[in-house]
Amino acid sequence: MKFHDGNNKKRLELLMSRLFSTYKRCDMNSYHFNFLILETALMPLVLLLSSLYLSHTVKVSAVEVNTPEEIFVENGTDAKLPCTFTSVEVISSAASVSWSFQPEGAATRISFFYYFNGKPYPGKDIPFKDRITWAGDLNKKDASISISNMQFRDNGTYICDVKNPPDIVVKPGEIRVRVVEKGPNNRIDILSAV
Repeated sequence: MKFHDGNNKKRLELLMSRLFSTYKRCDMNSYHFNFLILETALMPLVLLLSSLYLSHTVKVSAVEVNTPEEIFVENGTDAKLPCTFTSVEVISSAASVSWSFQPEGAATRISFFYYFNGKPYPGKDIPFKDRITWAGDLNKKDASISISNMQFRDNGTYICDVKNPPDIVVKPGEIRVRVVEKGPNNRIDILSAV
């Protein structure tokens, strides 16, 4: 950059002296200044202004999903898997819920239920075919489901995942379900599925 006017040179020198108080005076005789020094000196200011600008223009919030850690269900009965959530956004038709299952001892998950645009889409695959019922109400921030006729093979971890755009999900809720058999004297005994 070249400055032909003496006033511009004085203004630039004043600006430079304020910006670079910790740096030695730049070579102003040739009316050029070192952009590298300017970039280095202004970088913290640019980062600060950028973060302030972004914090006021970009809103990112999260859906928080809440489930109990563990529930016990008697063999042959129906189980309600509770799943609630919080979201700062209004619940819209774009909100969705998905449930998946990880059997005990398995490394993979099976998706078995999806809820979107006010409609449930239960999976048709075994082990949950014709056993899943939507028990939630998204307007009440409830994404619960019911599973009928619980069996020992249903032992495992159930994962509830809620999306409410533009909110993002931080972590899905996980419930460990233990199917038990009622023992003598109304005592509940835990049986493992093998």
